[in-house]
Amino acid sequence: MNEGWYNTAILESIIIADAFASPLDNLSAQHIKATFGDVTEFVDPTPALKHKLNLWKKPGLYTSLSQYCILLCAINSQNYTYNHQLVINFLHSLGDSSVYFRHTPQILHNLSNTYDTPTAELLVFIPSLLFCKRESTPQNLLHFILAHNKNAATCVACTFFYLLLKEIIGRQLSILHPELVNDVSSQMALLIQQHSASIFEHGANPQMVTQAANDLHALMTTLPFASDEATFTQHVLNYANKWSNNSFTRLTVNHPFAILPFAFYCSYSTPYDAVFSHIHHGGRVSVLLPLIAAISTAIHDSAIIPKNLQEALINKTRIYQLLQFLHEGSITMNYLTEFFQNEMKLTQKEKDELESKLKHSKHIKEKPKKPAADKHNAMTNHVVESWTKLDKAKWKKEKKKHKPYSE
Repeated sequence: MNEGWYNTAILESIIIADAFASPLDNLSAQHIKATFGDVTEFVDPTPALKHKLNLWKKPGLYTSLSQYCILLCAINSQNYTYNHQLVINFLHSLGDSSVYFRHTPQILHNLSNTYDTPTAELLVFIPSLLFCKRESTPQNLLHFILAHNKNAATCVACTFFYLLLKEIIGRQLSILHPELVNDVSSQMALLIQQHSASIFEHGANPQMVTQAANDLHALMTTLPFASDEATFTQHVLNYANKWSNNSFTRLTVNHPFAILPFAFYCSYSTPYDAVFSHIHHGGRVSVLLPLIAAISTAIHDSAIIPKNLQEALINKTRIYQLLQFLHEGSITMNYLTEFFQNEMKLTQKEKDELESKLKHSKHIKEKPKKPAADKHNAMTNHVVESWTKLDKAKWKKEKKKHKPYSE
């Protein structure tokens, strides 16, 4: 498969992984398992949301992470290098982003003002650089990253991820070698060191970025791929927690130093046809799964994508038409505009469905809870000969609490 097919296959896997994982985003692994068992198809998250139905997402419908990735791929495919202003201009031409973007993360709320918080979501957009007509120079790579996020940890993680994808595709590797991760770590650290002036020009702190690069290099070159998940997690957290205001206890969080190494571990330790099983890790699976899918697709092509998900994807006809145009290099701005005009209809339809669900949930009344003072009366009224010692003990406890009722 040529490089062009790899690029479009990676985008396809990101879109489907997003549509598959995002409805279950931020649920715990235990909750997913208890509610759905083994998840092998698009599932409606309603049973797992309980009283948080406002977080509902339509199963099988990709979110703004995929939508923005599509936009970047389409614009990059028409240009030799990335141009952030072209992206901003196109978004402005569409008008209010809330009518077409679905479940927009903070990093996409105002692209004219660079985000400065560590976020792993930018990693999902990195494969879009593969669509540029010319291979990205270090300066253009840094321009892309720092135009979106000036955070040091995010910058070096995104640089690493781009270099890794280029190496996997260029060498046509059939497995993610730990040695490759080590080599790319060294490339990343050298690139950051040599282009501190470019980092400064884009408004980031070269000293902080260099320090983050050194820490990421130390982390990636010592990843215990052969260890169990608990050992691997603890090793990564020792580094990730240095670059976070929060103290993480797991890797499925929205931080590049946590979720990117975990994506490598999952890709390394899982057969290619079981990539989508990692939805069961819970947490930020809307970021984790697209990253695993992108890495695994670069190695195994689109064979990693389950056929049932390809068939059940919402808007699949337009998506596969767009992928074909991207591969042929024939996509136009008029087509892209038309594509996003159709996205508005899908977004509105999802909003209507959510509104209907919320209205229905308001009519479902919970059973009123009995006041604490009524517990003793209720137990007294149901005294039976079959009471156990435990029942009697509970009754006596309530009697002492509410003496007026026991007289």
